[in-house]
Amino acid sequence: MKEYIFLNGQIIPAENANIHVSDLGLLRGYGIFDFFRAIDGKPIFIEDHLDRFENSANLMGLKIPASRDELRNIILEIIRLHPQHLLGVKMVMTGGYSADGYTPAEQSNLIVMGKPFEFKPADVGMKLMSVEYRREIPEIKTLNYITPIRALAKIKESGADDVLYHQNGLISESSRSNIFVIKNEKIITPVDGALFGVTRKHVLNIAKRHFVVEERDLSTQEYWDADEVFTTGSTKRIIAITQTDNKVFSEGKVGKITKKLQDLFLEHEKNFS
Repeated sequence: MKEYIFLNGQIIPAENANIHVSDLGLLRGYGIFDFFRAIDGKPIFIEDHLDRFENSANLMGLKIPASRDELRNIILEIIRLHPQHLLGVKMVMTGGYSADGYTPAEQSNLIVMGKPFEFKPADVGMKLMSVEYRREIPEIKTLNYITPIRALAKIKESGADDVLYHQNGLISESSRSNIFVIKNEKIITPVDGALFGVTRKHVLNIAKRHFVVEERDLSTQEYWDADEVFTTGSTKRIIAITQTDNKVFSEGKVGKITKKLQDLFLEHEKNFS
């Protein structure tokens, strides 16, 4: 399949998509992104992702060089050009070509790309490795993923799939997904230091119709004492966390409440695909 990328006003073959070395995303990591899925050509939760992308841009002081309708049409064209059952769509915007290597340019660089991917099986859990860290600006989906990328070797060595962030006795999130714990059939998800995911939003709306749900600070002790733990994200939907460090949850299996939420979410998602 030939790959195409939208870059600054035009859709071009991926091999021709280049940016100048003065780009502020390259020089200073100054930029934002968002990621979502398309199933059989239909974008999932696209308006939620556009909302978050616009909010990130506003908080970073970056102007999107396209209207919302134009950006949506660009996304739909990228999806059309990549006919896949499951396609990941990523929007990236940087501070543009900086004259002094520090100050954002008047014109941001905007990139939209699509790549096929596969979900992790829902009946297989994930293992996390705890890391003391808190996202610097949790309300913005920035390009800064230094901490988890630096930890990749340790993650692999420990046999984990990803990290669990905690700081000052509070749990926040994983590197690319949100955290939920279940205790006595009550569902709790952190609000301190977490980037609120779009999948998180929809899972909360579903869960509140069936369970007691609390959005609040979550202590590390509450995490270790949980009956079940799961994580949510655009590339995961809902995946059970069966182990963190040496602590095993739900006997290493997908818990019954996590499984119920997985089924409910799949039904909910059908309304958007």
